[in-house]
Amino acid sequence: MLHFKTIALLSSVTLIGCTSSPHAWQGQSGSKRVFIELETTPEGTSQAFLSLPEQWIDKAKADTLVLSDESILAIFNRENIRFEGSFHSGKDSIQAEVTTYRKTREFALGKVDSLQPIYFAQNPRPPYPYRSEEVTYVSCDSIQVAGTLTIPQGKGPFPAAIIISGTGKQDRDGTFSGHKPFFKIADYLTRQGFIVLRADDRGTGKTNGIYEEATTSDFARDAQAGINYLKQRPETNTKHIGVIGHSEGGQVALMLGADSPDVSFVISLAGVGVDGLQILKLQNDAILRTTPGMTPERVDQFMSLFNTLFDKVHSVPLEQPLDIPLRQAFDQWVAQQDEATLKAVNFNDGRDEMFFRRYLHQAQGRWYREMINYDPENYIPRIHKPVLALNGDKDIMVPAKENLESIKQLLDKGGNTQYKIVELPGLNHMFQRCKECTREEIPDLEDVFSKEALQIMGDWLRENVQKDRK
Repeated sequence: MLHFKTIALLSSVTLIGCTSSPHAWQGQSGSKRVFIELETTPEGTSQAFLSLPEQWIDKAKADTLVLSDESILAIFNRENIRFEGSFHSGKDSIQAEVTTYRKTREFALGKVDSLQPIYFAQNPRPPYPYRSEEVTYVSCDSIQVAGTLTIPQGKGPFPAAIIISGTGKQDRDGTFSGHKPFFKIADYLTRQGFIVLRADDRGTGKTNGIYEEATTSDFARDAQAGINYLKQRPETNTKHIGVIGHSEGGQVALMLGADSPDVSFVISLAGVGVDGLQILKLQNDAILRTTPGMTPERVDQFMSLFNTLFDKVHSVPLEQPLDIPLRQAFDQWVAQQDEATLKAVNFNDGRDEMFFRRYLHQAQGRWYREMINYDPENYIPRIHKPVLALNGDKDIMVPAKENLESIKQLLDKGGNTQYKIVELPGLNHMFQRCKECTREEIPDLEDVFSKEALQIMGDWLRENVQKDRK
């Protein structure tokens, strides 16, 4: 807790040297920004306004302001926020604690002219030693794909790659909570002599279409459209075009590695290497086991329910409806449980029906049904080109051990000897060095994308692609 040497009341204090122009400070803790402004009214009264952009709070006015030359206390009753700090370096900076709903974060704020973008040191910053272009091209279903193409300096043609995103609508940079991992990968590889294409997903950024109506196969067609675009660029060495996919995008990269004659190398970043049914079970089990307060017994209770539902969806042919067989499986599971188990999985007070309806809606979707029936044996053994598969050993979304082992076994089955499999210690699904390694901490980690993973990619590409680029 910060202490105050001098305390003055709002009604009797003005900011020393303050005019009608506001004084503003900004700080960042993890993925959360705080922006505070002090203004003086024409009557000489000081006011404080607080913005927490990531919490959708914009210029909230303090109900209580206690201000001195050394310190500041601002309380915002409606938003339930307390800002408590001390001035340093002649008011150029503030060391503060911000409490929202009983959760306190520490911030180091510096003086600014206006609200600044969220900042992570690893995000690329200009000037860039390469050329960057806004591009568009057409995919299936009349999709107009928009993206960014980065081209190295010098004389081409250059090897090229397209970055393929994972599950969930993502922009071309893979932006989450201010982190831009795909931009980081593109920046790194373009500096290494590669053309890199990264694009907005359907219904995201400047790309049209409806993401929620698409399947993994549709995303593969969008990626192939990007490859087709790269082939048309005069700077591209068409003999060396590769795919770099993250998570579900890694699955797409492996699919294209098998099916597209235009693909000359594949990089899977936390890519799915097991079948759809198994990845659902692995993922949910890993997430539950890293959820605070979740006991092994409760994990088993939840997984008993989940596995029953996953198995039933997987067993129903794609052309048949799910509602009746899934209802029967769900009701049978509920009937077999004792009261303690039903309470443990939050099925009391009618919440079992709410859960079932939500899951049925999700499971009936085209993407979900195609995903749960995905079989990597249909693709990976047919890849006869260089493959690099990376995964962090703390990944709970695509657990490393099972997925990397499956990729290796299936490549071996097809006779591919041009591969490298690496499990990276201490990294999560987003290739960040994690602490608790839960989903909840991902937005607040400083890492944007592991330098170690980038180095491995660069070294592998020099060995397997650039040596043969001419």
